[in-house]
Amino acid sequence: MIHAPKIHAMQYELRPAPHSADAGEIGGAIATSFVRADDADAALAIALAYYRDSDWEVVAQEQPPQPVERAACEDDPEWLDAYDEAAREGECHLFDLWSAAVDEGDDTGH
Repeated sequence: MIHAPKIHAMQYELRPAPHSADAGEIGGAIATSFVRADDADAALAIALAYYRDSDWEVVAQEQPPQPVERAACEDDPEWLDAYDEAAREGECHLFDLWSAAVDEGDDTGH
């Protein structure tokens, strides 16, 4: 039986790595990632590698990787586009950023 990879969705709270050019300006982000993978562990590994390679550090897991169907994204055009991109390209990551000024004195970043 041939097993086709599924699209997995996940959300993480991130902050710029200390060596990042954005470290002083961006306080953090919520990243929503759509990744085509055989299972949740593989999807997570792909997303974490992307975050690391893009100079982000994980602060907290908001939503663990789980398979998602395209129909579940149809009410949100941005998520639908991200799903379709992940289906074509293998992954898509959406970032909701906040500034470092918002982060002052707030350990959660928002």
